[in-house]
Amino acid sequence: MKRPLLLSAALALGLAGVPALVAADTIQRETTEKTTTYRGTVSDIDPGSSTIILRSESSPEPMRYTFSKKTTFVDDAGNTVSTETIRNRPVTIYTTREGDRLTVSKVIVSGPSSGVIQRKETTVEEHRTD
Repeated sequence: MKRPLLLSAALALGLAGVPALVAADTIQRETTEKTTTYRGTVSDIDPGSSTIILRSESSPEPMRYTFSKKTTFVDDAGNTVSTETIRNRPVTIYTTREGDRLTVSKVIVSGPSSGVIQRKETTVEEHRTD
């Protein structure tokens, strides 16, 4: 009688250690993402090779950026725009670096009024009549 009980207890203790062994084999992977912003004018875009060529005042040479299917192309208001409409337009490009790979995550196309600061003034005049 004591033998089956002892065998059951040994099996229970043995199986209790199995999840600990499986958990020890788990690999944790940490991905560090860094987002950077670039501004300039799109001189060319090639959807076939997923490449945007950007001219900017800060760089004498045009810069090439790679985009993916996850890249969003929007205007200032957040409306989706097609890649064909951004050529020769000012844009802000957000890139994300994962490891050694730099990919465009978002492109915001600036409208023609970009850079114009609108100022509104209200003047109130009071006149006293005696």
